[in-house]
Amino acid sequence: MVLQSSQKSRKQSGGVGGDAHGQDFSVNSAGDEAEEYEVLGTTVTGSNHLWVDPSILKLSHRIGRGLFGDVWLATIHSSTKDFDEFHEVIVKMLPDAHEHIHSLLQRFQTTYQRAEAVRGVCWPQGITIKNGRPCIIMKFFEGSLGDKMAHLPSNKLALEDVLRYGQDLLRGISELHSHGVLALNLKPCNFLLDEQDVAVLGEFGIPMLYAGMVAPSERAVLLGSPNYMAPEQWGANVRGPISFESDCWGFACSMIELLTGERPWRNLSSEEIFKAVVDRHEKPSVPTGLPHSLERVLQRCFEYDYRRRPSVQEILQTFINPIEPFKVGDWIFANEKSLGLVKSVLGPDNIKAQFCGNLSELTQFNGASQLDSLSLWKDPFQVGDSVRLKLSVSSPRFGWPGGNATEGTISEIGTDDAVFVITFVGSQQTWRADPLQLERVTGGLVVNDWVRSRKSTESSGPIPSRVGIVHEIDHLGKLKVSFFGRETLWTGEAADFEKVVSLSVGQYVRLKQEVVAPRFKWPLGECGEWDTGRIAHILPNGGLVVDFPGRLFNGKGWWADPEEIEVVRINEIDGLLKKYQHIEKMHWAVRPAVSLIGLLVAVRTGVVVVNLVTRPFWGKKQAATANEGGVKNGELPSDHLSKVRKEGPSSLNTVWLPSQVAAATSTVAGIMFGER
Repeated sequence: MVLQSSQKSRKQSGGVGGDAHGQDFSVNSAGDEAEEYEVLGTTVTGSNHLWVDPSILKLSHRIGRGLFGDVWLATIHSSTKDFDEFHEVIVKMLPDAHEHIHSLLQRFQTTYQRAEAVRGVCWPQGITIKNGRPCIIMKFFEGSLGDKMAHLPSNKLALEDVLRYGQDLLRGISELHSHGVLALNLKPCNFLLDEQDVAVLGEFGIPMLYAGMVAPSERAVLLGSPNYMAPEQWGANVRGPISFESDCWGFACSMIELLTGERPWRNLSSEEIFKAVVDRHEKPSVPTGLPHSLERVLQRCFEYDYRRRPSVQEILQTFINPIEPFKVGDWIFANEKSLGLVKSVLGPDNIKAQFCGNLSELTQFNGASQLDSLSLWKDPFQVGDSVRLKLSVSSPRFGWPGGNATEGTISEIGTDDAVFVITFVGSQQTWRADPLQLERVTGGLVVNDWVRSRKSTESSGPIPSRVGIVHEIDHLGKLKVSFFGRETLWTGEAADFEKVVSLSVGQYVRLKQEVVAPRFKWPLGECGEWDTGRIAHILPNGGLVVDFPGRLFNGKGWWADPEEIEVVRINEIDGLLKKYQHIEKMHWAVRPAVSLIGLLVAVRTGVVVVNLVTRPFWGKKQAATANEGGVKNGELPSDHLSKVRKEGPSSLNTVWLPSQVAAATSTVAGIMFGER
């Protein structure tokens, strides 16, 4: 056997994990004792909560195969003093991770202990190693939604069934999220059905067990199933972070498959899906004929920037009642420009809301088109939150003591007028405030601030950047920050970060001089220095996509780590020559245009010089060739010169050049200088 116990086997008792989904197959019963196993020469310590002795697990036959390993039907032999028991289970045999087995087992224990009490999901009953591969043991279910679809003539489910199963799954996903666990691998064949025909989420979190453990070329595959993956899952350390909203994308893809019977991107390869979703920002098609609110919320699940997608709670609310997606007491955004409170629901697609900007009357939204502009407030303020005025607010609606940076505390949330009451340290006076003009603050930091980590943002893969963007501040004052190079958000205290100058699209940047080996390739300028480019796009994790407009070829789509770059401003450049060199970086046509202008100026200057040099000889030439030059008898040379001025240079043709040459010269001069 590949795996052998280094201690004598013990009698088994009870179940693994103590969950309500199946029997307990624990191998340890003596307190915190653990058994050590040798896996291909590596010693592994089994946890008394999750580890299952591989000797009691017998694989029967394989029933499935996927990107995350094979699925086996198996039995567990549990013996007592009086009788033996055999329990049928499902075993998920994961890809080989021999070099990272300790890390994988630790991640498994951490992840699934957090989700131990979650309902609506198939909680693992244990983990073991069989044939050198990690195996997750789960309860056996008779079928899945994918199986149910396959047995229907239309190969799709009715809308009412999709709504019912969707609610079951969303409640389980929401509970997972509340414990800080991502599902990620959402698809119909992973939506299991129990004895009461309730949908249960099968495997979850497996992609994150392998995060950073495989070669970069394999990352996209191991972070989800390609047909259901959000853009940030394709190389999450670069395009990330993966977030709870990543599950919204996969869930919406699954619902479309249940409704239509067709898998999203079904005719495309993984590489083609990547180009469609990531490069061209294409989205799966939402079927028509659905309730408008349901269609709208599914479409919003496919926003490229995960921060613009709806929350799981908003999707659940729509699935519960797609005709009336909002309820009394909901805080809603209208066109992201107003924030109000739903006061009454008058019927399908008909509500009234109170907005702080219109205290005299309620605002009515009637019809699907008007409700399209509304969305739930994802993370509403709570009493006790520290807030300040947004820097963009120049005239607060109800006034504000001191400047915008003055911090206050929410003491009351007005459920009648949608107005907040704010108190300030050292003052007995309270101030009213429009919630739309406020932002949560901790340690002087707010959402969308650029920060530098004072601590190491360690990850399992390459070292991440230390410069990131604040994505969220929770009610306890902790920050969630996205760093370029990390798959997920980093949580820390305000003291762990320092604010840095933010970057914006359109700024000109270059690598810092001290950077010798940048994270990504960066072109060199003519003098051997790092070239200057312009920020074309900023990813949610602070990653930069830089274009080089000064390059005619290969000037688009260069990547950069924000920690490695510096902003270049023309007013900070010394010397006219260097300023001009910077201007050349703004467009590849600058140098040719300047060269052409210089050439034209030189040509015209040369013509003027020639005229000045030859002018003293005009009189002599005209006197010598008076009759030939067309000066009539009795006509003064001055009269002839005035004639020349009137008739143009062509009147001097016979004086200076042969007629053919003079005509050609006149034509060229007219074209170049407009003298025609």
